Amino acid sequence: MKSVRPLRLILSTIAGLALAIGLAAQSAGLALTHKTPGTALSLFPLNGRAEEELASLTFVSAAEGEDSKEVDAPRAKDRALAAYRREPLAPEAHAILALAEQDEKVQSEIVSVAARLNRRNSRLQAVVLQGQVVNQDYPGAIATLDRILRVRPSRSPELFPTLLPVFAREGAVDEFARILDGSSLWHETFFRYAVRQPAALLNLVELRKRVSFHDQELDQTLLKNLVLEDELDVAYKFYKRLGEEGQSSKSDGALDWNTMYPPFDWKLTDRAGLRAQPSRTSAELEISAKPGEGGVVARRLIKTPEGPFVFGVEHDIKSEQALQDIDVGLYCGTAGKSVILDRSLANLKREFEIKKLPASCSFVELVIEARAWSGRSALDAKIKSIRLRH
Repeated sequence: MKSVRPLRLILSTIAGLALAIGLAAQSAGLALTHKTPGTALSLFPLNGRAEEELASLTFVSAAEGEDSKEVDAPRAKDRALAAYRREPLAPEAHAILALAEQDEKVQSEIVSVAARLNRRNSRLQAVVLQGQVVNQDYPGAIATLDRILRVRPSRSPELFPTLLPVFAREGAVDEFARILDGSSLWHETFFRYAVRQPAALLNLVELRKRVSFHDQELDQTLLKNLVLEDELDVAYKFYKRLGEEGQSSKSDGALDWNTMYPPFDWKLTDRAGLRAQPSRTSAELEISAKPGEGGVVARRLIKTPEGPFVFGVEHDIKSEQALQDIDVGLYCGTAGKSVILDRSLANLKREFEIKKLPASCSFVELVIEARAWSGRSALDAKIKSIRLRH
């Protein structure tokens, strides 16, 4: 009987060592789950999180270089399924299984169940977002996107293309205004993305009525891009809401020299050798050109006056050469369209009467050009005012 005790002690010791080694391997495997999931899985084959991590890496590798709408998710399906069996709450596994599923009804069920289990995993929420867009659950899609990007704002470039059709649809502005209140960093990022997308511009203007961008440069870009898309009426109304008028309210019809919101305010050239700028008091436009330099120095769009009007330029330029070298033009719409007026100051004779314009000419572009010929003196001149009066 005495020999039994040492044997039990030896067996207990061996069992304890085995258990300790097993626990150590499990602990090491868990510690390595995110850094080296392959090693973690070899140390502890039941590590569902490591299997999930490998499924995610396989998924990303399969998708690399492919269109985001045609991701080869099935290549990661086996690992995701293995991860799910070992760790039923693994959110990445749920997401990959949903993406790999061809049956839309089954996919929707997977997403629905998974979304209730985990509302923070960004990939899973991205799958939820995709399903909401397909099912036209737009309020849900906006809320899901906000939830994702508050946690992972770096995913904005990946998710914004999915959101854009939702934002651009009719009636979307009220829903977005409730979310895009400036309380999260991704809101401004979305504004900067949407302002470069032609399909989003009209709704972005409507959203701007309800939400301030708190960014003058963004307002300027929106105004400019509306004009580029030939949405002149919308752009002009937006310009007026920004607090600027296309024409001066003075009774003499004089235009100001503001440059804050082109193209309905002035866009002035400022480069080496050719420049236009308001004077210190903003009462005059100063024009300068070095010998051999020339081109457009100032331009702006103006709401066409109703009925016949007189166009006039006031200045004190004495040099005949300078008068010959400064041209003023009026065009319907933007430059390159029909010419209303194109004359040098020498030939303008201070005022020019415009009796009738085409009905389609709701805006005119005013362009000032200047040049200094090679071998001659530099051009320096000032224009006091430009007037449009009935």
